Amino acid sequence: MHSWDDLRFFLAVVRTGSLTAAAEKLAVNQSTVSRRINAFEQELKVRLFERFSTGYELTPEGDELLNRAQCIEEEMHAIDRHVMGKNVEMNGPIRVTCSLVIAHYFLIPLLKRFHTMHPGIVIHLDLSSSLHNLTAREADLAIRLTRDAIPETLIGRELGQIEYRVYGESKYLKWYRKHRGKEPLHWIGEDNTQDQPNWLPPNITPLKLVMRTNDVFATMDALKLGLGVGRLPCFMGEKEKKLQQLEIKHTIPTMPVWMLTHVDMRRVNRVSVFTAFITEEFRNQFACL
Repeated sequence: MHSWDDLRFFLAVVRTGSLTAAAEKLAVNQSTVSRRINAFEQELKVRLFERFSTGYELTPEGDELLNRAQCIEEEMHAIDRHVMGKNVEMNGPIRVTCSLVIAHYFLIPLLKRFHTMHPGIVIHLDLSSSLHNLTAREADLAIRLTRDAIPETLIGRELGQIEYRVYGESKYLKWYRKHRGKEPLHWIGEDNTQDQPNWLPPNITPLKLVMRTNDVFATMDALKLGLGVGRLPCFMGEKEKKLQQLEIKHTIPTMPVWMLTHVDMRRVNRVSVFTAFITEEFRNQFACL
């Protein structure tokens, strides 16, 4: 029987499509990945991948192995979560993934007090907007701005609702109010296909899209430079002296903040303690917003 590591290397190459990306994911050298894949193929006496200049693609034999490898992987992760669930120690790491804006404005300011209360717990903070694979324990907790349904394998708590307003640099807004009806309103768009969001009132001055970005800090920088107006969370916009609200009659939809974890991880004491701490602190902060 082949070791779990053989399948782990195999799955990493399948999911990344290249030796370089698989090596980065596995935290090993590229030559190690190449050697392990070649040795695995020699043991099985089949070719699992076709090697192309654009990357690695599964052969029919590799595709047959993939389903079985994924089933074994899920069993390994289930064993790992079961063992972790029996961990009663208040020492060790907690891997938390969240967006940069949540980390900067909410999470990091809380960590000093949490560390004082629980000095043996180390927070591993991964700043990312994607939902890490909590089933595979790439992260223990995820804090996300999302309206999406929660997968059945996860449990979640809503921490609060983020409110938004439209902001612009004060000089630009003064210019816009003076020329309203004559000049279009310059708009900093978000990373979607809408040039004008459906929550803006239809009778607002026609918009001129001047920039689009998927990063809220880039939006804020553009607004402060007077490039136009755009949507920001209130907790960001109200703290910037250069920015003012553009009053609009329509209500801007809020965005819920969720904390997610795998159902098995709730039995890990240090995760439960951190979850309870963050839940209380976030809800207190959102109540003041």
